[in-house]
Amino acid sequence: MTLCLVGILSAYGPLTFAAEVEAEGRAAGDQKGAREQALADALREAVRVGTGVDILSSSGVKDFALDYDRILSSAFGHVKTYQVLSSGLGKDQIYRVKVKADVEKGAPGVNNVLALKQIMLLKGAPRVSIKIEEQVDGVTGPTLYAQGIMEVVARELQFNLIDVGSLSTQEVKAAARDEIVGSDRTAKLRRADVPQKCDFQIQGKVVAKYVGQQSFYGGLPQHVYAIGGEMRAIRPDTGEIVATCALPGTENVESDLESKEMAARDVIQKVLSKGGKAGELPPLFNKIVARWITETDLGAIKRIEFAEVSNEEFQKSAAFLGENDKISAVWVREFDSKGISVIDVETRLDGGALGQVISKGSGDKLLLDHFTGNLVSCRLASVTPPPSSPPSVSPQPASTPPTQPKKKGFWSFLED
Repeated sequence: MTLCLVGILSAYGPLTFAAEVEAEGRAAGDQKGAREQALADALREAVRVGTGVDILSSSGVKDFALDYDRILSSAFGHVKTYQVLSSGLGKDQIYRVKVKADVEKGAPGVNNVLALKQIMLLKGAPRVSIKIEEQVDGVTGPTLYAQGIMEVVARELQFNLIDVGSLSTQEVKAAARDEIVGSDRTAKLRRADVPQKCDFQIQGKVVAKYVGQQSFYGGLPQHVYAIGGEMRAIRPDTGEIVATCALPGTENVESDLESKEMAARDVIQKVLSKGGKAGELPPLFNKIVARWITETDLGAIKRIEFAEVSNEEFQKSAAFLGENDKISAVWVREFDSKGISVIDVETRLDGGALGQVISKGSGDKLLLDHFTGNLVSCRLASVTPPPSSPPSVSPQPASTPPTQPKKKGFWSFLED
């Protein structure tokens, strides 16, 4: 009976067993995407230690800094579960991630898309909206070929697909109701499109120029197009460009479909599907998945804006943020005493909790104004003038403020 069972299992391929390993990944902290690169490097190293497979060479990636997202998605074909043991920016400005992972020995050959879908189901999926303009020769009226194709991929990956246009229409209706019941301020906020609707927004433009009909190798004439354009994924609340993807502008793509309109859609789909081998995601979605997984595991990069703060208060904020054990990294970005000053932090705290940290650290001098998924806006607390003293009472001399302890520098979190 045992032999029969072994024979049946062997017919479907070799048995695989999971090995538990620990591994560390590194990336220069000043690089864009350093956190994603370090996590991808850690999982790549875990697969190498646990299986003997080097994803970097087997996937054909030549530039790890550019294609770390492909390494990350390939790693999930081997990694069954993993836990981040530690992460953060070191004194040497190197970002490190240490993981403990269960990896399968051998090369299971799991399709990367299927592996990532499972990861997204476990970790939760981001909200994504898609808005792509098109210009297609020979087709009357507007088309949404590229947008439809990208929406199909998003749904296949289990993303929460958001129709921003429909939501905006609902906001307009809600604003009209607010005006009727006298809530003018709420109506203005709705019309200003303040509420955050999605985590990532894919924007782009695709141009399909009709070249004509050509016969290849004596076959039937085919419609030929040249496809160009570009796409990008952004964070709508901060304006950060997460990824960009340029489409070739000189390549002739043919379709054997008889209808010109269907041929246009066919060639656009062929171009958008390029960018990887079989089983890989289109580059734009790969970058989004890499960012989302990294933020789920390591915490998000949140932008803190301070309105009209002094240099002293700004330095103090950078110092106490760096000393907080729930904030793993701090980057001072911009200071403007008459405008908006900016600090970026890496943290698992949500906007409300981060606002409380800022208020407490500043001695309630700074208050949370509003926050979205990745943006926290703070303002100086209003100074209420003291009540007028009775005429018969002489004004008291102002007390001398206590000596303030020496503050740490911007980068105090590196001195721990």
